Amino acid sequence: MAGRRNRHRRRQAKAQEDSHAKTASASSSRASTSRTAHPQPEGEEDEAWAQSDMRAMRRRLLDIIHRYYLDAIARLPPTELSTTLARGLLVGGHCFGPLHPVHNIIFNSLLYAAAFPLINTVDEEVVEEEVHALLSTDGIVRICHRSLDGLVASLRHCCPSLSTGDALWNLFSAGADFAAAISLANGTSKSSGLRFMASHGLAAFHLAAKTARHPNPTAFAQFASSVLPAVNSKHNIVQLVLMKHWLSTEDTHDLSNLLVPLPDDPPQSTLILSPQVLDHIASQKKQFEDTGKQVLNVVNMALQGHCTIRRAADASFCVLLKEEGLNDFYHINFLAYHKASGSAACAPVLFFTEAVILASAEIDIHLCVPFDLVTDIGCCFACERNKKKVVHPFYDEYLGGREFQVDEVDYGSNFPDPFDVDYIFFYAVRDRTFASYLGDC
Repeated sequence: MAGRRNRHRRRQAKAQEDSHAKTASASSSRASTSRTAHPQPEGEEDEAWAQSDMRAMRRRLLDIIHRYYLDAIARLPPTELSTTLARGLLVGGHCFGPLHPVHNIIFNSLLYAAAFPLINTVDEEVVEEEVHALLSTDGIVRICHRSLDGLVASLRHCCPSLSTGDALWNLFSAGADFAAAISLANGTSKSSGLRFMASHGLAAFHLAAKTARHPNPTAFAQFASSVLPAVNSKHNIVQLVLMKHWLSTEDTHDLSNLLVPLPDDPPQSTLILSPQVLDHIASQKKQFEDTGKQVLNVVNMALQGHCTIRRAADASFCVLLKEEGLNDFYHINFLAYHKASGSAACAPVLFFTEAVILASAEIDIHLCVPFDLVTDIGCCFACERNKKKVVHPFYDEYLGGREFQVDEVDYGSNFPDPFDVDYIFFYAVRDRTFASYLGDC
């Protein structure tokens, strides 16, 4: 009975969320009648949009973008993702660019990993490769938020009459596809939107990258507006991704060689870090390593009931939750392959696992189920409230999963605290802002 009641409440919540989008559509129609050819005045730009509508659209867009990231992660080779591409994805793999969002994520990640590699010095402790396979949900959700912020800023740059609410609506209607959103905003065809983007791309992508806090907005703008379209036109790399779907290590190496005609960074002076900062970074890396080992152990335990499945080396996305009155528990997404297929021959399967940490420090696996991102998926209030983008199955019960209103969750993009990814992939030559932050703490 409880399961049926919860499923009924979830359907009600989904219907309410859909009604927000419908209300947003009506608001968009009202707003479109009063648009001018000039930017909206500050403070008056979103009068036609209720804040609840804008929050609902932002939430739905983040869900769409998050699924794009899961799709992109599933297409990348496990070995590369667990070593070099994780940093490319979480630091420079934004979803905006001249192509479909999934392809943008893949090529932007390859570009950043190859053009701006992380070089370990002799005295740095190297984290085990297997632990690198853990992709923190914090890093994924932050790149989702930053990508959305960049999309909104660049769309409003290209279409100055749009308010923030208008931009969100057009992006939502276009599935977070930048060219399609331009077409919708201008009332033109997709091909016209692509031509418009081509002529305005350098400035638009620079603004998107700057807003999204890309480490090198100038290099990214040059890549997205010129290099990537030219490489795709000459080598048809999008068709390669569509045909192969799951890229091999050789594919990523070949693509990286095509995508990196960028000059190296200009030489910079050596950054001297204090012993306190170095100790803090080492401590955070060790903590991440210990957590990663525990999470991978949980995943292996969860898969014991799925004898035909083996864990993929490339991806586990987890969050450790603490709820009042409950034991600590993990919500984990991970990718795994059918043993008979091999990683190169078959699509990985996305799983959700809930594991409870008992008082004795033992792990109790409550749930381990596969599901399809194409079908409806549920959500968890505990994860959403803590800005953790872990996808949940719609049809099962789990801790922290009570129903909630959109207003109860903060969908803003402010992330005040450093994340695991900032420490794991810290590189003093390029991460000077972060190093200064640590020095001031």
